[in-house]
Amino acid sequence: MAQSQQNLPRQKRIQRIQLEPYDDVVSVRDRLQFVNAGRVLLVFPTNGKILRRKLDLVLIQREAARRDLRLALVTTDPEIASHAKELNVSAFFTIEQARTQRWKRPRNKVFVDREDRPRPEHDPYELMQVASRLKPPPSQSKQAVRRVLRGVIFGMAILMLLAGIYAVLPSASITITPASDQLNQTIPLMADPSINQAIPESKRVPAETRQFLQDATVTIETTGRRTAESELAEGKVVFTNETGLATFIPTGTVVQTIDAPPIQFETLEDVALPATQGATIEVSIRALENSNGLRGNVDIGEIARVTGPLEGTISVTNPNPTFGAGVREAAFVTQQDQDRLVTLARQQILQNARDTLRLAADADKYLVISDITIVEERQLIYSAAVNEPVDSVSLTMQAQVSTIVVDMDQARLVAFANLGSFVTQGRELDERSLNFRIGEIQPPSADGTVAFKMRVEGSTHVAIDANEVKDRVAGKSENEAREILDRQYLLDPDQPIEISTWPGFLNRLPILPVRISVNIQGG
Repeated sequence: MAQSQQNLPRQKRIQRIQLEPYDDVVSVRDRLQFVNAGRVLLVFPTNGKILRRKLDLVLIQREAARRDLRLALVTTDPEIASHAKELNVSAFFTIEQARTQRWKRPRNKVFVDREDRPRPEHDPYELMQVASRLKPPPSQSKQAVRRVLRGVIFGMAILMLLAGIYAVLPSASITITPASDQLNQTIPLMADPSINQAIPESKRVPAETRQFLQDATVTIETTGRRTAESELAEGKVVFTNETGLATFIPTGTVVQTIDAPPIQFETLEDVALPATQGATIEVSIRALENSNGLRGNVDIGEIARVTGPLEGTISVTNPNPTFGAGVREAAFVTQQDQDRLVTLARQQILQNARDTLRLAADADKYLVISDITIVEERQLIYSAAVNEPVDSVSLTMQAQVSTIVVDMDQARLVAFANLGSFVTQGRELDERSLNFRIGEIQPPSADGTVAFKMRVEGSTHVAIDANEVKDRVAGKSENEAREILDRQYLLDPDQPIEISTWPGFLNRLPILPVRISVNIQGG
């Protein structure tokens, strides 16, 4: 297509310009200067709303006419197509239509060039020069008056400029400290779980009943005592080979007395009997658990039987008595121990609940104003039952606890709202100095409300209007300003008045109050 258009004359060639959503009249007119063909086709974007005014098309058409270009549009916007029709500019729906259909010829005159305008018979500048030459020159007296007037006007302008500089440029800063008094008041408040918002008029603060699960584990030594046989008897036995064969005697071989019931022992080491009939070997033994206590202390020769697969192949006897078993005092769990555990666990539950509330994420915002109580004991797990022989016993308890908390922000708000009655006329509260503390807390009443007191400490100072200070000292010298402030306001005698001016050589405050800044300490 491009090769075929190169063979066409300029007026028949078509150059397409794809418009973007950000294009405007200026950018389109600039792009027309790079068109080499005689016809230019502006393709509007489908998703952009540009060049929708009729004036936009008029300006583009003028630029195209100035460059001897025939203009056509490709657009689906009916408003642009309507403007094009009014200007006799071809508007097509597709590029293919623009290539195959006939283009409208634009109007001959879209605008009139400056070169086409009729020139006046005489140039205005030339006429002005001629008129000035025809005027008679002013007299010397008039010239002198004019010079005086110009001098006066210039002098007044300089004075006005200096006055403006004097009024606008200077600045000043004043720092004063009003006299203050200490404030120490106690405000009674009421925490009420039935309200959601603070009521300053009735000094009521919303309260919240909090319930949560808390657990604790406590351990004590058991107090029950009773005697019990202790330890396992120990000793030595001698095995004799009865067969003449080598015999291995493993650890744990059981030997016993011939009594009924027998007292049993076990060997504590591996040994081997030589392969000689009548050969002997000595082995250490210890009583079994079923033969504990004093029963395990047997006399010489009472151990006479070997049990198990070795019975009949070897014989056994104890050349010495066994020893070591005795009587001891054993501890066990009593009912009093379990009752004591319950009491201690309840105390620990309450302490753990206090710690939980103290370490909670909102601990700084909420205050516990009632005792923590155990609502329900959910679970009690003892480590040992009553009469069980142990030296210590533990109890793990899980319980539902309840308490009343109050929002400290709401309490401070109500207390602050009621401080106004304690501030005398002409004074203001120094809010930055206020310190709120919880005082006496009463037990909860039957309706769930809790009365408590809020202690407020701080200071009040004399109320001073900064704008009034500016008006009174504007234009005054520093000494005059200090005298006015000392005379008309009650200030802290220990804090001197600080005044700084710029420029410093003026030693005077600006005449415009807006150029004065007043810093009231504690205000």
